[in-house]
Amino acid sequence: MTDVARHVDLLTGAYKKVRFEDELMRAVAAAKRAHRPLSLLYLDVDDLQEHNDLHGRDALDQAVSWLAAKVSEVVNGQGPIGRLGGDELAIALPGVGLDAANALAETVCRTVPKTLHSSAFGDYRLTISVGVVAMRKHELPGNLLDAAEDACRRAKQGGRNLVCRR
Repeated sequence: MTDVARHVDLLTGAYKKVRFEDELMRAVAAAKRAHRPLSLLYLDVDDLQEHNDLHGRDALDQAVSWLAAKVSEVVNGQGPIGRLGGDELAIALPGVGLDAANALAETVCRTVPKTLHSSAFGDYRLTISVGVVAMRKHELPGNLLDAAEDACRRAKQGGRNLVCRR
């Protein structure tokens, strides 16, 4: 297996979960040393099972690949992107405070449903729920990721296609 295949999800171009967690750990350590902010976005596709049932796994894989590219475009290289699960992405944003990270999340959340995706079974639009957190003074990388996932879960519970922040 090549180094790229070991660390990068070939469908999305995002880091695989283990590599992203390593990158997040380094980003947290660097932010603490430099006394700079660090924020994290956690994105999850809404109604994944319904889309999968209606349009098939291949169509959904293409849509998740598109989503990763769209997120990369919006964050413009500000930090690493990880694919944490089938439809879950996270973005570490070194040097970005909570308000700026929230603005990026809102931009992504508004942009995603504007694109029409196609499958052999019809057209569809995706929506996403996004959790946004900023690192606290003594926060560990795992706690930061858990907090972002929890904020995303609250966005889903709040009606989907929303951004929630801690």
